[in-house]
Amino acid sequence: MPETDIGQKRTDKFSLVELLMIVMLVGLVFVIWVPMKEAKVYKANMQEAIQKIDVITKADIAFKNDPELGEGDFAFDISQLNLKLESTNFVYSLTDTTIVATTTEEFRKKGIDILFYLPTGPYRVMNDSKKIIEKSWLP
Repeated sequence: MPETDIGQKRTDKFSLVELLMIVMLVGLVFVIWVPMKEAKVYKANMQEAIQKIDVITKADIAFKNDPELGEGDFAFDISQLNLKLESTNFVYSLTDTTIVATTTEEFRKKGIDILFYLPTGPYRVMNDSKKIIEKSWLP
């Protein structure tokens, strides 16, 4: 067997230090990869909410402009718009000036409110969720 610089014989087995280094490197990869993956999932879910809020906004503006329905006012309840908004990540509600998308358990964090002020915005995130939802995800 070849000798190392200090005269010890090298075996072909892993030492405990080498094994610990490998475990540490794998752990570092997961520490970096898992939050990035979660952020990607949250961002995709946010895109779903933004698309549905756009649909609600267009329907609410049409409701306001229809003299038979809205009489010049926005809808005060989402049921007035006759929309089918199937979503497992969000529950949508409407006031006369605001659309609210509230996250469900499926979003991985329940109770985050995303607000859109009618008719043209802006978006706002409530309930101290800046660690989960980044402002750059909102239009």
